[in-house]
Amino acid sequence: MLDNAQIAEDIEKMVEYIGRQDIAKSAEASRLAHLILDEILAFVKPGVRESEVKNFAFSRYEAHAIERPWHMPYIRFGEHTLLNYKQKAKEDLVLQDNDIAFADIGTVKNGYEGDAGRTIAFGSNKELQRLADTSKILFDEMTAYWRNNRPTGQQLYDMTYEATKKHGFVFNLDGAGHLIGEFPHKGWKHGMSNFPNVIEDGGWVLEIQIRHPTLAYGAFFEDLLH
Repeated sequence: MLDNAQIAEDIEKMVEYIGRQDIAKSAEASRLAHLILDEILAFVKPGVRESEVKNFAFSRYEAHAIERPWHMPYIRFGEHTLLNYKQKAKEDLVLQDNDIAFADIGTVKNGYEGDAGRTIAFGSNKELQRLADTSKILFDEMTAYWRNNRPTGQQLYDMTYEATKKHGFVFNLDGAGHLIGEFPHKGWKHGMSNFPNVIEDGGWVLEIQIRHPTLAYGAFFEDLLH
């Protein structure tokens, strides 16, 4: 439970921070993050290790003159797709022929944060493909809801939880969604899902992390709301 005085203070800091953000720069940082993510995911093939993909991600950061990561690349295969950003993998998994993987990257270029995450499925397992597809479908559905209704962060995620159930999956991230913009983003550290005010254009990343109700696999998708 968040303290009311702390909430008020954090919102005040956030409003000041959002007020000086350049939405166009955030959009450009997001575009570059997705370009790099495309390159990383093209490298992901059965037989590679998570650590190999992470090292490749850093090589792409260097190629694109990324100033710094604002969070380390999260590369998750198989059962590790159940892990959130707070949880560390205890093994270095190898991607199998029938498997699922996601990459989540955070970059800083020209002082602005980019954040992108996506899931891909491999092989003939239709449930894994449906899981990967649904993470993107949920993002698109919730983006449309946000554009049409301009909800608070709490309302947006309440809808996300319900939509996830309707698709037959379980939402798997507590404190989801976050601010984005000039590094380091400031003022609200409790997740968009706990934010009591309206979500403004170009300042927030919507995170979708879901899991299969019976299989030990998950999926992830995130992008800038704009």
